[in-house]
Amino acid sequence: MSTYLVFARPGAPVPDEGSEVLNDSFAPLAFAFPVFWLLFNRLWLEALSAIVVLFASVLMIASDAFYWPGLVLGLAVSLITGLEGRNWRAAALLRRGWRFADLVEAGDAETAFDIHAARVGQTAEQSRRPQPVFKSGRMEAGAEGAIGLVPVERT
Repeated sequence: MSTYLVFARPGAPVPDEGSEVLNDSFAPLAFAFPVFWLLFNRLWLEALSAIVVLFASVLMIASDAFYWPGLVLGLAVSLITGLEGRNWRAAALLRRGWRFADLVEAGDAETAFDIHAARVGQTAEQSRRPQPVFKSGRMEAGAEGAIGLVPVERT
C-alpha cells in the first residue's frame, strides 16, 4: 500500500472529482527522465535548475579529470528528482492555491479518492449530529459526551 496526498481545486467543494491525488513515493519516470518529468509537471524553476546542473555534469564528463564526479553529479540530479519530485509537485499545487484535503493509505489512486470521499461523507454526517453543550465545565443533561475515555450517547 502507498500513501496518497489528496488536493482539492481552489474554491471547489470537497470531495471534488477534479481533485489531484498524488502518490507520495519514489517517481521512477522522474529518475529516468528528470528534465522531461519536471517540464511535464510544470515545475519550471526546478526544470531549469536540473538543466543547468545536468549541463555542468555533461561538461565534467567530457573532461578526463572530472569524469567520475560528473557522472556522480548527473546521477545525483536524477536521484534527487526521483525522490523529491512528487513533493515539489505538491508544493507547487499549494502555491497555485490548491488545498491539501486528505492523506490516504491505499493500493491505487482511485481507491485513495474513494476513501477520501467516504471520509468526507462521514465528517459531513457527524457535523449534522448535535454537539454537546457545556456550561460551567459540566455537560447539560441529555447531551452526548463521555465518561472518562468511554463514549456515551444518550437518547
